[in-house]
Amino acid sequence: MNRRDFLEVLAGSIVATQMPMAATSQIPRPGAAVGVAENRYRAPVRVNPLLVHPQELRLKLDGEWKFLLDPHDIGIKEGWHKNPAGFSDTVQVPGCWQGQGHGSDGLDHVWDFQLETRTLRATYKGTGWYAKRFDAPSSWRGKQVFLNFGGVHPSAEVWLNGTRLGENDMPFVPFGFNVTDVLRFDITNSVIVRVHEKNRIFGLAFNFQGNWSGLYRGVDLTATGFNSFRQFYLYPDLDRRQLGVRVHIENEITIPLSLEVAITSPSQDKKTTIHTFVMTHAEQEFVIDMDSPTPWSPTAPNLYRVDAVLKREGTVLDALSERTGFVTLSSDGPHFLINGEPYFMRGTGDFALCPETGSPDTDRQQWRQKLKQLRAYGYNYVRCQSYLYPPEYLDVADEVGLLVQSEMGILGAWGGVSQYHGYQWPKPTPDNYPLLKNQWDLSVRRDVNHVSANIYCMSNESGAGTEFGHLAWQCYADTKTLKPTAAVIWTDGGYNADLPADFINSEAKSEGSLVLPPLERLNKPLIQHEFRWWSSFPDVRLIKHYDGAVRPYAALIALEAARQQGQEHLLGQFAESSNRLQFIESKGKMEMRRGDFAQLAGICHFNAMDTNPSPQGILNEFYEKKIADAETWLQTNGDTVILGGI
Repeated sequence: MNRRDFLEVLAGSIVATQMPMAATSQIPRPGAAVGVAENRYRAPVRVNPLLVHPQELRLKLDGEWKFLLDPHDIGIKEGWHKNPAGFSDTVQVPGCWQGQGHGSDGLDHVWDFQLETRTLRATYKGTGWYAKRFDAPSSWRGKQVFLNFGGVHPSAEVWLNGTRLGENDMPFVPFGFNVTDVLRFDITNSVIVRVHEKNRIFGLAFNFQGNWSGLYRGVDLTATGFNSFRQFYLYPDLDRRQLGVRVHIENEITIPLSLEVAITSPSQDKKTTIHTFVMTHAEQEFVIDMDSPTPWSPTAPNLYRVDAVLKREGTVLDALSERTGFVTLSSDGPHFLINGEPYFMRGTGDFALCPETGSPDTDRQQWRQKLKQLRAYGYNYVRCQSYLYPPEYLDVADEVGLLVQSEMGILGAWGGVSQYHGYQWPKPTPDNYPLLKNQWDLSVRRDVNHVSANIYCMSNESGAGTEFGHLAWQCYADTKTLKPTAAVIWTDGGYNADLPADFINSEAKSEGSLVLPPLERLNKPLIQHEFRWWSSFPDVRLIKHYDGAVRPYAALIALEAARQQGQEHLLGQFAESSNRLQFIESKGKMEMRRGDFAQLAGICHFNAMDTNPSPQGILNEFYEKKIADAETWLQTNGDTVILGGI
């Protein structure tokens, strides 16, 4: 089934306004404690949303938490979940504890570069405990209350007031618990979180430069009426000029509910239209006709605001605010199309380094500065190498006009080069597949409303095939059902005509290649994969920039080696000269690739920005200029470039 067929199916399912939607498969809810209602666990949930509706009830629990490391993993046996009085340290949430100095001065293993070094402010692999005391607003009495976690890596186990709520083993997924029955209004509440190592491998490239752990996104408490939004998904259809709205309501509906949806356009006058629907079933879909919707594209990232209020007999039960955009990704033979127009994809890779935090950064303002710089340098999409960023990153990508390729490794992620792992680890074997697939589906659900989150990849560099082809097709179909507008590929860095792919990320090969047919016969867009690994010398002049969670370990290694050779005074010159050489080579080879393969649909340049141990970018790790300013680099990486002949 192609993308257009999926849009037809979606349109057919929502055209019957106010009719109940077809039953959908239920994603398992792991981690329910013995004796606790099966539906206590919820995922995905909204945490730290960019837009908070004025009638939404939300209490942030970010900031300082009590903390204690548990290197011998004795906390459960000694009952730390019952009494956190011994938690003598403090830690900031969101963030990772190693980046805040909790651990030792020991060494960590950077597996892809086979380095033994201290990468973060502190080194520690093992269990840690969090504790927070808070008072619940008295006005929330009689409401449904939920405790929500934006993201935990690797795995978490949670208690509230001594009651075990459950656990979460999916590092990418925001999760929560219904705590209505255990929350107290008369005395202070106590939440305890045990973060442990159980599923570190499922964080995939989160572990690229070492082992970090913690509550890396925010924590909050929300309150609603008996009925509330479990899911609120938006499906913009530019061709039909319609907005599909899929709603899943918590708990059985006994009296018809009113759903008010206000849509504010991105036009200068911010025109708002209000639509009211009646909900009689827990899951329903509606369609809203749009008058000439303004498209979203990397060039013009127009966003609509959608405010929703759920009422029962005039009383507000729940409210939320979202953003979305109208975009159509498609192809015509070898051409990638955005909103029906040919579009050249100029991508970069990203390895989740985040030198300021050591864990995925949730500072939107910091991302605005960085991603605006990427756009200024001509990049219009980002490949997240075997992971996906948190929603805060996608909020900004929506705004600045970046498409994001998320990779949750369902067919095998980037797990390091060794005789044991290769490039297919963890594999979707029967012991791993249920969690890998659950994390994939919930992550797509998490990001449904983000217009930037529109490319999904199942694996990294699987060559010409995979032993799990049937899983690839299942994942492709399920992802299209969840997000029909998305482009989905089975691997980045490989080609197989029998496996699902809306486009191909692989090497552009010359005539007679055994890997790809000639481009004119491929009949799918080809984006040049990882072009090209050119690294400059580690720049010791940047050491002073590293005042955050991550250490400039590559530069420090270079500095120590230079001291031993009496060349410390030459390191600045080494960096300057190699930066210039790297730029010349990057410029020449990028232009040569575009000249040799006129049918390319794009180039994924590795990388726009440096990675700590491999300074291969046009920008440094802080998204700052190295040699070329934006105007200069656009001569190579812009819409129009001058290609020299031979």
